[in-house]
Amino acid sequence: MEKLRTHDRLRFLDIDPLCVLCRLDDETHNHLFFRCPWTSLLWRMAKSWLRLHRSMSTINSVIRGFLSSRNNLVGRMRRVSLGILIYLIWEDRNKRIFDNSCIPVSLVFHRFQNSCLFLFVGAASVSFAAGDGFSRMGL
Repeated sequence: MEKLRTHDRLRFLDIDPLCVLCRLDDETHNHLFFRCPWTSLLWRMAKSWLRLHRSMSTINSVIRGFLSSRNNLVGRMRRVSLGILIYLIWEDRNKRIFDNSCIPVSLVFHRFQNSCLFLFVGAASVSFAAGDGFSRMGL
């Protein structure tokens, strides 16, 4: 883990160590994905939408929350949604660094919802016939 090139791993380049999302603390993996107020809000919004009630303040707690041991459709959807959310956090971070663009967390959450729904609707059309518990996701 912690292979991404966050600012704490790039100190040899003499760059600003502050998190580009909040500008409140040094950017580390833990801060970027769990402690940053911007990403914390995004996690809360995603957890609420996915009806997850577990605390997610470390990578291990996120894995336990999203990657349930069930291999049914709900479990698969949670695994996919975790990947989407992490990708969107990293993408927004990079856009701020390289494109100097700033997207509000609400729009990133909207992209998260749209990405999940786009992927899940295809799964739902197959799943409804099989009787898998898709409706439990509230979609």
